[in-house]
Parts: sequence; C-alpha cells; structure tokens
Amino acid sequence: MLREMLAEPLVAERTGEDGTREGPNAFAIELLPEEVIGRIAAGEAIERPASAAKELIENAIDAGASSVYVEVEAGGRRSLRVTDNGTGIRAGEIELAFKRHATSKLRTAEDLRDISTLGFRGEALASIAAVSRATVVTRHRDDEMGVSLKASGGVIEQRRLVGAPAGTAVTIENLFFNTPARFAFLKSEATEKRHVHWLVLRYAMAYPNIAFALKQDGRERFRSSGGGELADVLANALGLKAFRYMVAVDEAQERRPGRPQIDVTGYVSQPPLSRASRDRIILFVNGRAIQDSSLSHAITQAYDGLLKAGAFPFAVLLISMPPDFVDVNVHPTKAEVRFRDSQLVFVAVQRAVRETLLKSTDSAPAADLWTSTGYGEAYISYQQTQPAWRQGPADDPFDDEGIDHIPEAAEAPTRPRTLPVLRVVGQVGAAYIIAEGPAGLYLIDQNAAHERVLYHQLIDEAANGGVPSKTLLESQTALLAPDDAELLREVSELFTQMNFEIEVFGPNSFLIRRAPSILSSVSASEVLPRILASLRQSEKTADCAAEALAAVAAVRSGQMLQQEEMQSLIAQLERCPSPFASPSGRKTLIHLSREDLADEFRRR
Repeated sequence: MLREMLAEPLVAERTGEDGTREGPNAFAIELLPEEVIGRIAAGEAIERPASAAKELIENAIDAGASSVYVEVEAGGRRSLRVTDNGTGIRAGEIELAFKRHATSKLRTAEDLRDISTLGFRGEALASIAAVSRATVVTRHRDDEMGVSLKASGGVIEQRRLVGAPAGTAVTIENLFFNTPARFAFLKSEATEKRHVHWLVLRYAMAYPNIAFALKQDGRERFRSSGGGELADVLANALGLKAFRYMVAVDEAQERRPGRPQIDVTGYVSQPPLSRASRDRIILFVNGRAIQDSSLSHAITQAYDGLLKAGAFPFAVLLISMPPDFVDVNVHPTKAEVRFRDSQLVFVAVQRAVRETLLKSTDSAPAADLWTSTGYGEAYISYQQTQPAWRQGPADDPFDDEGIDHIPEAAEAPTRPRTLPVLRVVGQVGAAYIIAEGPAGLYLIDQNAAHERVLYHQLIDEAANGGVPSKTLLESQTALLAPDDAELLREVSELFTQMNFEIEVFGPNSFLIRRAPSILSSVSASEVLPRILASLRQSEKTADCAAEALAAVAAVRSGQMLQQEEMQSLIAQLERCPSPFASPSGRKTLIHLSREDLADEFRRR
C-alpha cells in the first residue's frame, strides 16, 4: 500500500476559492524566503526598543568604546539612536555587517567554549534592520572616510561615503513597522522608556569605566562619568538616600588547583534598606547582565535572619570567572547563562554577600567611606542640585517595575521569575489550569491568578504613565443606588486615576465616556456598581481601587480558555511578585510534588 502511494504522482497544489491551499501537496516542506527567516530571527532577539538598544550597546562595548550615547523618542517607538566612539566598521565590510551570522568575534564552533565578548552570533544589525528603518553612519579608526548605509525591512536602500568621526552611530526609526503583531505587544510609552532607562543604568554599572549618557524626548535622564568607580554610578542611579546604606563586596576566592577562579565584587544593602520585591538584585557575569533565580536566592539566603519575611535587599554584583566555565549561548537574548558547576557559583556568591554583611556591622556604610576620601564630595554637591527623584529612589518615576528581564512569551511581564517555568497541560471544569513544572504538578485557579496578574499590571501602569484606556464607541449610562452615587462622588479621584471618564447625567445617573482597556470584554456600566461595592468594604485608596478593578476584569470561573490564553496567563503569573495568592488573599495555585504524587499512587 505504501509503495503504491509513493508511486502515485503528486497532484499539483492549488488555491481554493477562499484563498486557502488545497491538494495533497498543500503543506509540502519548503524553504522559507530570506525575508521571512530574517523576521523570525529578529523576533527572537528584538522584543522591544530596549532589546535593540541592548544589542547596540553591547556592540559598542565590544568595539572598545569609552563613551556611549543613547537617544530615545517616544519610548523608542519613533526613534532610537546609539552613538559610540569605538573602533567603527570598515567601509568595505558595512554591507556584510547587515548579513545574518556575520561577525568578527567568532570563527569556529570551538570558539563558543571560550567567549569573552558580549556579542558573538552576528545577528544584531541584521535583526534590527529586518524590523525597522535603520541608518548606520560609521568610520573605522584606520579609514579616512566614513560610510552611511540605510536599510528598510532588511533591504539595503542607500550606501554612500561621508565624513564622520571614528566610531558608529545607529539610528532606528519606526521599529516593528512591518511586524504589526509585535508592535501591538509593546507597552505604554512610559513603560518602554523605563526599560531603556534601566538598560543604560545596568551597563553603566557593569562598565563604570565607560561614560554613558541617556536622553529621552530631548531631556537628559542619566549620565555617568566613566571614571571607573562603581560607587559613582550607583549613587547616581539609586540616589544618595539608598546608596548610604550600601556596602562594598570584594571577595576573591583563594586560588585552588583544578578549580575555576570565581570573584564577586559590587555592592549590597545593609538591612535597614530593603524592598518588597527582588527587582533591585542586579547580576552580571563577566560583564553580561543576566537573570538567574538561583543566584538571586543565594543573595537572599545570605540575609537570613537580617531581613523580615517578604523583604529583599538591593544588590549589584559583578561575578567574574573563566569564560569556558559559563555557557552564554542558551537564550535568544543571552539573558540567561549556564554554569559548568552552578553549586560552586551559588556558594561563592552566598559566602561573599554573607561575609560582607557580617563585617559591615563594624564598619561605616559605603557612602560614608566614599565621601571621607574626598572623591564623592563634588558629586554630592552636583547631586543635590538635581530633581528630587534623582536624590532618592522613593520618588523615582522608574522605581516601580525594576529591571528588564526577558519574558518567556510576547505577553509575559518583565519582572524577575518567582515561579519555575510551567507547561500548560489542560483545563479542568473551565475553572482550573493544569500545569507541569520541574518540581511536579500545579493546579491554578484561573480567576484568582488573573486577578493577581491584572492587579500588578494596573499598579505599574498607574505609577508609570497611567492606566491604558479607550473612548467608548457609545457612552454607557449607569443608574446607581443613592448610597453608591454618593460614594462615587466621594472617590471620583480614584476613578480618574484609573482613567475612567464619568459625567453626572442625573440625580443618581452617570454617563461613562471612557474606561480602562482591560474592561473590553465587559460592560463598564455593569462593573461600576461592583467596583463601588468593593470599595465600600475596603480603604478608599488607589491600591484598593486597582484590586477592585482587577477583580471585575479577571477571567471568570466557568470560562473556557484556549491553550495560548492559558500559557500567556501562566507566563505572567510566573513573574508576579506575589504569585501564590490573589490581591484579596485567595489561593492561586496548589502544588503537588513528585513525591506527593508517588505517595498517592503507591500501594498501601
């Protein structure tokens, strides 16, 4: 039978009346066009404007730049420019630099075992150009003339010789103009600006010998001196109020034959300074910003008995080790690494932080030592002339979301991971999601989990540019009970903060013209009494308003979800600061370990 099938001639593929492909060969394996391949590759590396800025900054560092200047408009949606004074690109190699996998940093597969540069795949310029309109102006230090090259959607449109200083300037305009699906996943302008801001801060911390500057919408937001002192960068980035409680970590392992040298330097906070989340634990390995839940745990363990439950420290640690001891080629954006002996690194980090904290009880805080040398006096005078948010993190408009971590999916938030990676298996009773993780089985209450996700989303958005909202196609009328109408007038400012636009329409009647975007699937006039009922039973604060709004907008029990919807929800829950309970305290998940499951099935 199989031989007969193979002997039959294939019927030509045809297109049906509705435009779909038909015929036995309709889904034959074919090579994708280069344009499609380029966009797929770009989607893995370039997720948002900050991703593009990261690739360009790393290129600048690898090129030996001593200064890097980043300019952003509209959060990078409109334009993003990174200028450096590095080596530059030779005029004869500029077109090749836009090819995928074209690099000067790697030659053979063996080189992957000993990578000492930040970039090595040769995908940055190609990926950026594939999803934007890019212009590169560069001059190699040995060339007399520079070269300008323009590309749109991966296609080179213009090349010409120009006069230019040594170095490279890359301008990106209309990012994702040809990938509308990816553009739709971008967050608010304020959020994208914050991601770029934190990106520049991180690299300034990792490379204090490089002068970094950031200008957003014509306003300078950050500048480091490039003087080589991490203390200088931290005092600028965190503010003096926080920096006064930081102590220096400088732990070099004793060299032992047959064991890699692992050195840990940086700063950690003394116990009086803490946060309610891990988003100020910043890690670098060999100059590369990484996310590693195990090392974050090592740091928090070092504070055992020093911080109250639910409190986390500030930490900026630079970990160095032999390049062949760490594999950096394990994540599309190189944000995660794999160690040859992760336990060895864990112990080194934990010991370095713990010993520093124990010693710090008998020593002065970092800021006092820094200023006593005279080095920081001039900087403090300058700092005190800056806006209030630059003098202390409490008023920092970038303070709420934290560090830019790479999400697992397009919709995943960018917070540090608080749950292991979970794989959705299915849904039970249209109410519970079954997921599998490395530690066993998880049952997730979809309603409680979504409430938790939406609550943190609303808190972040309210603090950073405002809750996204939409003008209703038709204004909705809400007729309220007299006591609800009175309460609405009392807490009207809270509804304004959530971007409702409500007008008085009668004695107890109100007209809703605008509502938060997360209410797209429900009637604003129906949820208004429910939000008021919730506020009546709680404090009249912005947090309580966000909790009430999240409760009415969350997916309900009894609602069937598609596989993609469940996976997106779980991916977001994995990075919530408090993933185990809804804002109202309901349990979001039940965990059954492998041992629990084995016990249940074991014969008695």
